[in-house]
Amino acid sequence: MKKTLFLLTLSIYAATYAQVGIGTSTPQKTLHVNGSLQVTNELNVGGNSTTAGSAGLIGQVLKSNGPGAAPSWQTLAGVPTSTGTVIAVNGQFLVAQEITVQMTADMTAAGSPGATVANPIGNLNNEIIDNENLYTGTAATNSFKVSADGVYQVNMNVQISTANGTSPVIGIWNNNTGLWVARVNDTYAAPTGGLQTYTLITSIPMQAANTYSFRAINTQEYTLKYSSSGSTGSGPITQVSVRRLK
Repeated sequence: MKKTLFLLTLSIYAATYAQVGIGTSTPQKTLHVNGSLQVTNELNVGGNSTTAGSAGLIGQVLKSNGPGAAPSWQTLAGVPTSTGTVIAVNGQFLVAQEITVQMTADMTAAGSPGATVANPIGNLNNEIIDNENLYTGTAATNSFKVSADGVYQVNMNVQISTANGTSPVIGIWNNNTGLWVARVNDTYAAPTGGLQTYTLITSIPMQAANTYSFRAINTQEYTLKYSSSGSTGSGPITQVSVRRLK
């Protein structure tokens, strides 16, 4: 009986004043609760006089849509089904696109004095992570795209065997323009037939409209090594990666 009277009183108050305060005599909204709120079942948002609001799905979070609009249940992009680093872009959480690949066998290419087109790195097909499935690698070539315009971090660690005194180049090639977008070159100082490791760490803007590839070139014949080995063991050495930063 007490509950019925309370609800009746609350209804009359709401009809008369349009705003109801619990714990406050100066409500600022239709229902103003000054105190804690306990919800023991679902929380429904949106809806109207004839349709119930939505309780959302498992794992979703409640997102504000600004003044005068109902909040809505949203899924954090890529979570939890995608693997990668969560970043914030334009106020929204995203799982950063990431590609990390290792070589599975050595690759040897002929020297190209005066060449204006670099060679795609072959055998770059041990995909550690490609969380948006935009990378392709074969024994002869490779290519990838980015899903959105942004700034991407590039990491390349490549072990080379070639002739002393030459200057091999490794980097990322824009297949659309036929130009490097990131590269590093240095004088090969190891004895001919020896080994030297080249490292490229940088951050560059990349566009979704373009196709890119990991490439290398040298004036003399060169071999890219997939594994570093010695009397105490061996392990993969040539690895490349691209990850979105913003």
